[in-house]
Amino acid sequence: MAWVLGMFVYFSDSFSPLFVGCTMRSITDKARISREKLAYIADSTSAPVSVLVPITGWAAYLSGLAVGVGCIVTEADGAALFMRAIPFNFYALIAVIFVGLIGSGIVKDFGPMRKAEKRAMEEGKVLADGATPLTGKELTDMEPYPGFKPRVFLNFVLPVLMIITTALGTYIAFKSAKTMEAFLFVGIFMMVSMMIQGIPFKEVMNTMMDGIKGVLPAIVLLALAYSVNALSKQMGTANYIISLCEGFLTPHVLPALIFIVSAIMAFATGSSWGTFAICMPIALPLAFSITGGELSTIVVAVFAAVAGGGVFGDHCSPLSDTTILSSMGSASDHLDHVKTQLPYALICGGLATAGYLIVGFVAA
Repeated sequence: MAWVLGMFVYFSDSFSPLFVGCTMRSITDKARISREKLAYIADSTSAPVSVLVPITGWAAYLSGLAVGVGCIVTEADGAALFMRAIPFNFYALIAVIFVGLIGSGIVKDFGPMRKAEKRAMEEGKVLADGATPLTGKELTDMEPYPGFKPRVFLNFVLPVLMIITTALGTYIAFKSAKTMEAFLFVGIFMMVSMMIQGIPFKEVMNTMMDGIKGVLPAIVLLALAYSVNALSKQMGTANYIISLCEGFLTPHVLPALIFIVSAIMAFATGSSWGTFAICMPIALPLAFSITGGELSTIVVAVFAAVAGGGVFGDHCSPLSDTTILSSMGSASDHLDHVKTQLPYALICGGLATAGYLIVGFVAA
């Protein structure tokens, strides 16, 4: 259920983990599913899904980075390249499928996640002893207003549809999804709705302030992560990583090596979009030079490798905003989430690397 919900909210990698985590947390707690597993599901259905859908900001951004390189002249050419690259975005595809296999029980849990699930199922502890959830108690311990009868459509379905409609509508109309405005609009709607349903204004305001206090731990961690990201950028971490790999760039290993370099870069900086901006202008010209300027399978695979590698590194990094937001939405200990998710991400990354090696040797 959480897996399907994550794929449904494909338009924003930031909204998706918060939505899935907050929506499913009480259900998974009752089912004795660890918070670490919920955070993994929320994380693995955010960026990996967003980078596969051609009507998201991710698609527009990646397509735009390709314009002006080789035979990619117009925005339409960039969009066509993105569409062709979807089947070659191995990490994103494998990661999303792998979550479904884990969630359905077809693939059994292993590593740290198995210990977390065993603890939750046998001891009823959805959090490890000594764990610090990345959400304040104001949110995790919040109780419904006495006598209030929830209306599923009015209090849940309609606000979600309003957010999705506003975000997608503004993207279609203005080529930019106004997600913040969508949340502000729905926040005002919910305040008015709660008061109409009989909750006093003072209680509504107290709940809002509790919500602000509850998300502060995640906001502080995000601020610190962005500081480290900025420092890494100023130190030239990404360019240094690329310079180390220049001597190994041959046609056969180019897609796999670009995937690995993008992943390391995203892990070190905690930013997939920053990785795209640095790596795409270097990787695509290399691919075109190998193919003589033709839009061949190698070029398409390299484009997908940059996209997938950025998501892979971002997925593993404790500095990533989506990783932090997944811990926050699921009310999981952040480091526990990173440790339990890492083996799963590494397996998907290893399979993706093997896929790019096969493509490189077949197509080169």
